[in-house]
Amino acid sequence: MFGTFHIAAVLIAVIIAAAGAFYAKRLSVSGRIRFLAVCGWVLVIMEVYKQLFLYCVVNGGTYDWWYFPFQLCSVPVYLCILLPFLCRGADGVRSSAAGPVFTFLAVYTFTGAAAALIIPEDYLRSYVTLTLHGFIWHGILLMISLTILLSRMADLSRRGFARATVLFLVMCAAAVCINIAVEPLMAASYAEGLIPHSYAAMFYLNPYHLSPQPLVDIIQKSAGIPLGLALYVISIIAVSGLLCLLFRRLVSAPAASRS
Repeated sequence: MFGTFHIAAVLIAVIIAAAGAFYAKRLSVSGRIRFLAVCGWVLVIMEVYKQLFLYCVVNGGTYDWWYFPFQLCSVPVYLCILLPFLCRGADGVRSSAAGPVFTFLAVYTFTGAAAALIIPEDYLRSYVTLTLHGFIWHGILLMISLTILLSRMADLSRRGFARATVLFLVMCAAAVCINIAVEPLMAASYAEGLIPHSYAAMFYLNPYHLSPQPLVDIIQKSAGIPLGLALYVISIIAVSGLLCLLFRRLVSAPAASRS
């Protein structure tokens, strides 16, 4: 991390993400929704490649649930694909469920993408394509967030952020359920030496194991796993809330100056 390749890859990802967002900003509302949906389908294709590569090449025909696509940086795939169904018509008329989705993609996805680009330890691998996959993936996530922010498609008010946070917490609960459900499967495969990981870590919220996230594992060793996970979730909400406040001020600044 923080070598020449890492820094160069982040800069390229940020530049391309910004360029894509500025391009999408000029589209109509329905055009931007289609653009976001296309981003989602591109991520689907990338994820299929990653899953097949891990299954066939890395793990020799055994599935490692550690890589199941349900992380903070994976759920935007599903949300982007759903957008055309949540926003119908030429003017992109939204259903009531679209608001939290846009705000989640603008704020929480930005948090996850930025953190992963700054600390890409999880996808700096000996396999070149997997490493490139990680940088391209999070660059696209950044583009999705910037597109929504620059186009002012997200509700960045306190109520809007609160609704997006409820969506985030629902996803956290689903992640915990997945981690618990696949624990026996992971334990058996790991015991036989078939996979490198011994547990699933959707959203890094496994209630049975210490978190691989920095500082979180230290808290868990002294205060227990549940409290460490709770503080981890709260920290994500806090950082995302600060970003939402910053974005709200930046987005509203041009309108204020015109008035």
